[in-house]
Amino acid sequence: MKTAHALAAARPAPSWGSTIEVIDTQIPLPFPGIAPVLPVPIERGDAGALRHRCARFMQALIEVLSGERPARQMAAWMSPDVYTDLQRRLHLSAQAAVARSGGRSAARLVSVHVSMVDDQVAEVAARMVHRNRSRAIAVRLEPQPTHRGEMVWRCTALEWA
Repeated sequence: MKTAHALAAARPAPSWGSTIEVIDTQIPLPFPGIAPVLPVPIERGDAGALRHRCARFMQALIEVLSGERPARQMAAWMSPDVYTDLQRRLHLSAQAAVARSGGRSAARLVSVHVSMVDDQVAEVAARMVHRNRSRAIAVRLEPQPTHRGEMVWRCTALEWA
């Protein structure tokens, strides 16, 4: 690790003509033996390959939530308990939608953020806009075996507001 002294000495002088004063007793950063106040972000795994799949999954999910796509198309992408909860919540929201009038409006995905909790868990946060309102969606993805024994990423938790 380079010390602050080595970094300051290697840096060229600013263009306005002042010189950099180097002190021989500078302490390297971070300070040895002292834990940092904030944790340093750690990159776990490669979320890049998963990011595209997450965007497709979230787009399909907001189409289900807005009524543009049938919920049964999400069954293969979700664990059974999450899928059952999704159907229940959609049924309740459909009953409430009968009370209010208005045609369907297309929902659109505005942003998707993937965070790798560890190598086997990804958390995805997304924002959608539907009927001129911004809504948040959060999902947790974990690899689970299919009926063929292949490991695929499946939604194991879902929340939206």
